[in-house]
Amino acid sequence: MKRINFVKYTAFSLELLLCFVIQSIPALTLEVFGGRPVLMLPIALTIAIFEGEIPSIAFGVAAGLLADSGYSGPVGYYAIMLAIACYIISILMENYIRTNLLTAVIIGAISVPVIITGQFLLFYVLMGYGNELNYFLTHYVSKIIYTFAFIPVFYGINRFIASRTSQD
Repeated sequence: MKRINFVKYTAFSLELLLCFVIQSIPALTLEVFGGRPVLMLPIALTIAIFEGEIPSIAFGVAAGLLADSGYSGPVGYYAIMLAIACYIISILMENYIRTNLLTAVIIGAISVPVIITGQFLLFYVLMGYGNELNYFLTHYVSKIIYTFAFIPVFYGINRFIASRTSQD
């Protein structure tokens, strides 16, 4: 059991690190309509679909810290938001909701806009930069859509990892 978890968590960790490197290289993640994806979000959210509370929180914090460091903003926002979101998703998936692609898409459709819009509100609007609506429409809407588009991709990858390392 411990060996299976080690293999699974190693695969999830390598996925996070590889995507962090890809996200950090501007030539590999093209800017679409003023926004780049935050690949750590769909990875953490889809890991939480397949894991329990503690691993979900751990991967949420790890993905959040990578996202925070990758965007050179204040460290902690994504870590906190992803820890909370992953915990809630994990509880819901274990107790109330069936695991499937539609569920992952719905989770992504709710979580991604909430987390990214929260970042905009805290670090742009509250700082008083001005011209908020235009900046949100030209940079954040595309970032939300671009990030959300990766939910099915990472759902498939993490489903594969989870199913190949199941303990049944």
